[in-house]
Amino acid sequence: MKKNVRYLQQIALPSLLCCLPMTLAAAAPPVARTATHDAVEVADVALSGRVVDETGTGLPGVNVVVKGTSNGTQTDADGRYTLTVPDNATVVFSFVGYTSQEVAVNGRTSVNISLAPDAQTLNDVVVVGYLTQKREDVTGSVASVGAREVKQAPVATLGEAIQGRLAGVQVTNTGIPGQAPVVNIRGVGSISSGGGPLYVVDGLWTTNLRDFNPQDVESVQVLKDAASLAPYGSSGANGVIIITTRRGKAGTPAINFNAYAGVQNIRKTYDLMNAQEWANINNQAHDNAGVARLPFANALPRRNANGELDPNGQIVDTDWQKEFIKQGSVQDYNLSFSGGNNGEKGSSNFLIGAGYFNQKGTVVGPKFERYSMRLNSGFTRGRLRVGESALLTRTNQTRLNGTPFNDLGRMLPVIPVYDNTHPGGFGYGDNNAPTYGTNPIALQKLFNNTGTSNRLQGSIYGEFDIFSFLRYRLNLATEYHAYHDQEKRQYGFWRFGDPDNPSYYAENQGNELFGLAENTLTFDKSFGDHNVTAVAGYSVQRQHNEFTRGRNNDYGVGPNYNWALSAGSTAPQVEGNQYTWAKQSFFGQGTYDYKQRYLLTGAIRRDGVSRFADRWGTFWAASAGWRISREAFFEGLNDKISNLKLRASYGGLGNDFIGGAYGGSYRYQGTINPNVNYPLGPSQTILNGQIQTALASPGITWEERRTANIGFDAGFLEDRITLSADYYVSQTRNALVDPPIALIYGNDGANPYQPIGRLENRGFELALGYNESRGTFKYGVSGNLTTIRNKVTRLNDAAGNPFFFSNNFNNFELARTEAGYELGSFYLYQFDGIFQQGEDIASSAQPNAQPGDVRYKDVNGDGVITTEDIQHVGRVFPKIQYGLNLNASYANFDVTAFFQGVQGNNVLNLSRWWLDRLDDNSNYRSDLNPWTTTNPSTTTPRAIISGASAGENARLNSTRWLENGSYLRLKTVQLGYTIPATALERLKGVGSLRVYVTGQNIFTITKYKGYDPETAGAGTLARGVDDGSYPNIRTFTAGIQLGF
Repeated sequence: MKKNVRYLQQIALPSLLCCLPMTLAAAAPPVARTATHDAVEVADVALSGRVVDETGTGLPGVNVVVKGTSNGTQTDADGRYTLTVPDNATVVFSFVGYTSQEVAVNGRTSVNISLAPDAQTLNDVVVVGYLTQKREDVTGSVASVGAREVKQAPVATLGEAIQGRLAGVQVTNTGIPGQAPVVNIRGVGSISSGGGPLYVVDGLWTTNLRDFNPQDVESVQVLKDAASLAPYGSSGANGVIIITTRRGKAGTPAINFNAYAGVQNIRKTYDLMNAQEWANINNQAHDNAGVARLPFANALPRRNANGELDPNGQIVDTDWQKEFIKQGSVQDYNLSFSGGNNGEKGSSNFLIGAGYFNQKGTVVGPKFERYSMRLNSGFTRGRLRVGESALLTRTNQTRLNGTPFNDLGRMLPVIPVYDNTHPGGFGYGDNNAPTYGTNPIALQKLFNNTGTSNRLQGSIYGEFDIFSFLRYRLNLATEYHAYHDQEKRQYGFWRFGDPDNPSYYAENQGNELFGLAENTLTFDKSFGDHNVTAVAGYSVQRQHNEFTRGRNNDYGVGPNYNWALSAGSTAPQVEGNQYTWAKQSFFGQGTYDYKQRYLLTGAIRRDGVSRFADRWGTFWAASAGWRISREAFFEGLNDKISNLKLRASYGGLGNDFIGGAYGGSYRYQGTINPNVNYPLGPSQTILNGQIQTALASPGITWEERRTANIGFDAGFLEDRITLSADYYVSQTRNALVDPPIALIYGNDGANPYQPIGRLENRGFELALGYNESRGTFKYGVSGNLTTIRNKVTRLNDAAGNPFFFSNNFNNFELARTEAGYELGSFYLYQFDGIFQQGEDIASSAQPNAQPGDVRYKDVNGDGVITTEDIQHVGRVFPKIQYGLNLNASYANFDVTAFFQGVQGNNVLNLSRWWLDRLDDNSNYRSDLNPWTTTNPSTTTPRAIISGASAGENARLNSTRWLENGSYLRLKTVQLGYTIPATALERLKGVGSLRVYVTGQNIFTITKYKGYDPETAGAGTLARGVDDGSYPNIRTFTAGIQLGF
């Protein structure tokens, strides 16, 4: 028996290397069958059944072997098998790419099995540029995540699904339905240009994945270093995310259905004061300032059932959060039909899928829905391989208007939501209770802002083997996007003091068409122990956009409106534009290894881009690796250290994603208005002329990114434990910035770009995993950790003089970008407590302050508080980002829990400023306790509504509002149960059935006082400012996965 087991082990390795579906049968002491007069002969039974994958599709070529013997067979094209076995035997089912299962026969004649994908094996092959490599041969920095992890979270976009799962990838999300998250790879390397990654979906290059259905994913790979990114040239500087979608498999056609539905809510809100509590503090603020109290604070308003002011009515006490925030919902349905065949002359596959996603917001107004249809197919015949991928989507979105999560605190509890005495019928501030906060419900109701999008993403390829070592490939890809936005502004007011704006209607319509053609020739040959693969290619890309906007005004005062552009009556407006850019590229990529021990990789790409006057640039990278575990001296350690590889890379990349009018396509040219009228002469005769309205950016070119990376990969105990670590330094040279220029130049457009900035991102990445299988109990742990340090190293104008960018809110500078600090570094006065009675205030740096006023730190020690005391403080980018995934399964139960978090960053909380500033008629937090002589607070100043002290105390550009943004979040938890195959035998045609429940954003551990520490910020240069960001939402869903 042991001899047979060894034989299986010997043939397993070469079989795996040849990509044949063979497995390694586990060695175990066989059941002895001794011939004594007491022994009972064990009977043999004819065992049969079917093996399916996680979708219920039959798996061909699965090894079915009696444990401890060489007695076995393989499943047929439909996943069916028949094998004679002892009635008390244990049978092992194994297949490359799937987790093996052991099943006791116990006298049965039928056993059906569902195999689950082995995540470790699925990640063994990665796509790097134009090459497909075994992970063990990769010399660059590549992170991967499989379909199982992507599909766990009940989210609308792929970016949300991969958040926290990949080292070096930062995803910042909000709860707005249909809004794509902000994705950055290894920090932000641009000041003014685009900072998001390039997505490659089945060969199609795109920068927009909002409309992509995450349920279509087969695998996701993130390329992070120069060696991996150089094949993408001027589009690779910000990282590349390669997405491979599902395809059909050989065997009986399968039908799969996956659906989930559930509820969503906002996890945390402020505890705000009610009407009487608000009045007490507001009266105190007015009394301290020596001004008259507000009428509605001095005597709370009462209204009758008709909403009219009535001294005998009920006190108005509006909980604005309760009125605006509601329970949302999410539902997702996906149906697919797939199959394929393998024949002697060729093979084919197909997949047809349809999906519907619907999300209704957790506040009044926003919602999102998506319809999607996918068709993937391909065939092989002889030397020819052809395949295509196509996705058609339609989305409908109702957008969120304004910044309601600030206004919820600004609106007073003595103001009703609805007020029929106001035009439009909504309540807002007035002279009795003056606030300039916006009624968020009125804004959503009176202004309907919607968008409809139709998008086609597709690619088709043909590949022909000229020789066994030489093949040609043509890849054609396109993306067409047609959108239609509508703005319907009904008549009415939503804020005190607004001008009398008429109703209006506007439409935006546009088309965006992208085309890509790539020709590649691949050489792949081994010369003894020397293995060489090389690719040479030529590529052409073209983007054409068209945009038209029409608006008309005065549609009446309602309640009925005729929303058509021709129905308005006042000053119609029309505008539009179109633009085109193109790219032409020559590229090459190659790999070499000796005995899969010494590894070399190189890539070069020369791009010509129409956006720049000097159009051609060359981008390159090289990398090397050493698989120490393949050395002869390492053989004695292979049972403990199964894999050990060192790698390093260096290269120069480019960034051609620039912004501006016409998509940045013509920034290198000036803009001339050819239709300008000039009154000239004594008679003021009108003559037509021309004028330059925008200056050119003559020095505009690619931003250059130089990246160095060193790392290692290790596997222990037959790769049950895996470890990967990287250290990188990424330097952006010639960063494009548009410094302010003098008004005398007469520039009416964007300031000219100049390549005069430099940035640096450096950090450490770690990924660790452990997987174990003990019979029917399987478990695994994986985690990742990322550190990042971002710094602007140079920011000078053309004359060499340093300058900076300011980000201002309400006339306060909150963030500044300048050399020596982070992008958008906080730039604030330092809060230093509260002046108390008995202090020598007259000799302080604020001699005019009073007890109870805010004290600021005199940083330069000159005895006075001025702008010279403002400093760069805090940290915008987290010191650490991390994710931890736990998974386990026992018999038919499975459970996963995913934690995600950041540590070491700060957030400037603008919503708390509105609540705690005390010089504005806003509401207050319920635990706000202003300074008084009997309550000598050291954190909250006295309440005062006006005067010099009021303004000083309420400075927004102060560390008083800067909070710890660290958090730990239970991002996803899922519990599932797969119905046993034996229980499904009576359900004809049903191959698999799994039910599950999922929770997302279950809890968050944080010291942040606002709605959510995870904020998208207020732009690249103010990413640490929480200006009323929509918080992430908590979700509970139940779902079903059904395979036929």
